Amino acid sequence: MDREYDLEELLREFSSLNEESERPAAPAPKAPDPVPQAASVPEAEEAPAAPQEEEPLWQPPQADEAYPPAPPPEEDEEDWEDEEAAPAPKKNIFFEVLMAFAGLIFLGVTAIALLWVVLNVHPDAGTATTVAGDTRLSLTENLDIYMNNAASDALGDLAYIRKIYTIEESATVAPVPNPNGFGTTDDPAVIQALIDQAWELLEGQEMVWRPDADFVPGEPMRYYYDDTILVIQWKEYIEERCCTCAEVKLAHGSQLRRKLAEDTYGSSVQLYASEMAAASNAVIAINGDFYNFRNLGITAYQRKLYRNNPATVDSCFFTAEGDMLFSRAGELMKTGETEKFIKDNNVVFAIAFGPVLVDKGELQYCASYPIGEIDMEYSRSCIAQKDTLHYFLMTINHTDDARPRANINELARFVHSKDVIKAYTLDGGQTAEIVMMGGPVNKVDFGNERAVSDILYFATAIPSQEVSP
Repeated sequence: MDREYDLEELLREFSSLNEESERPAAPAPKAPDPVPQAASVPEAEEAPAAPQEEEPLWQPPQADEAYPPAPPPEEDEEDWEDEEAAPAPKKNIFFEVLMAFAGLIFLGVTAIALLWVVLNVHPDAGTATTVAGDTRLSLTENLDIYMNNAASDALGDLAYIRKIYTIEESATVAPVPNPNGFGTTDDPAVIQALIDQAWELLEGQEMVWRPDADFVPGEPMRYYYDDTILVIQWKEYIEERCCTCAEVKLAHGSQLRRKLAEDTYGSSVQLYASEMAAASNAVIAINGDFYNFRNLGITAYQRKLYRNNPATVDSCFFTAEGDMLFSRAGELMKTGETEKFIKDNNVVFAIAFGPVLVDKGELQYCASYPIGEIDMEYSRSCIAQKDTLHYFLMTINHTDDARPRANINELARFVHSKDVIKAYTLDGGQTAEIVMMGGPVNKVDFGNERAVSDILYFATAIPSQEVSP
């Protein structure tokens, strides 16, 4: 059966097929090739074959390329977040409370310190004064001490801060020492254990006391210890002489003090050294220069210069820091010069006897001196500085077995053998004595104390209300 062909329609169909085979693949995922519409062609001719599938010119990015992955299904988003979220760190509540408490302490201490400054600092002088009003102290030192002790009280058992104790310069009575701090022994091991216990107070300094010293048989070793003072007293033989010795380590310079009879310079009253030691609560004391017996040298008390007659004798100055300073005979001849020396060196008091025995660690030889019968065998007394706030006392007296005493250069040699850096002679003879635990510990000449005008003593700085019973 003959079919009729429309030539235009055949050409249009053929053109459509060619365009479809040449078109590139779409960027979207490849879809099945569209089925071309059936053309009205004669049954005898086959339709053109479908074009072969070719590799597309563009492909979707792979997982390792810089394209973000497709988001997870919306319904799984909550589970995804639960798996990825890191657990919140646990809070250290104790640490936060401790830090808050420390902050409150700091604010409180600062407020108290500022209040103290307002109440104690003179607007013109810029210095602090004691209650008595006659002793000027370093503002910086007082503020440091106040804040240190306030922090120590506030922190309590949380942190250890060692307290700093001081004694007012104008005070005529020191705190009462703890009776439990005193003791006696004849066993050097007990003293060594005490020294080991006092390691913090000693601050690494070497001791004068030695367990292998030539101790006097039958004589006890006395001691006292608290957080502010260590005292060890003993007797030993040095070149056949009986030397009564004492070693003192302090925590603060204000614990080295001078006591005058009636607490008044120039008083005509004279007292036994043991009486003045008891009245001032001294842990240990030694005789002074007996200033009221002669009119020589430089004497000062509570920072005031009372005598300036240095032409013939050496003088010894004691500073607020606890250091010993010397001026030699003929130095500081002018009153103004001496007053400036006292002010510039923070001198609290000065004594005049001498001579100087040791200076800067060097033995001093004395050929002549106007007082003290230096060439005679005589009872002697001296005070020395071993190190910072570290002192050594010595007297050489009569003994029951009639041992010799010493001239001044022998005394100098004996005290120099103890590795002191400075040493100065005090009044000797019957005046020479060391007092501890209620009375003299050396054998005083003629068996009786001599009434004197002054003593040097060492005291505890711990207030009585802080002493445990």
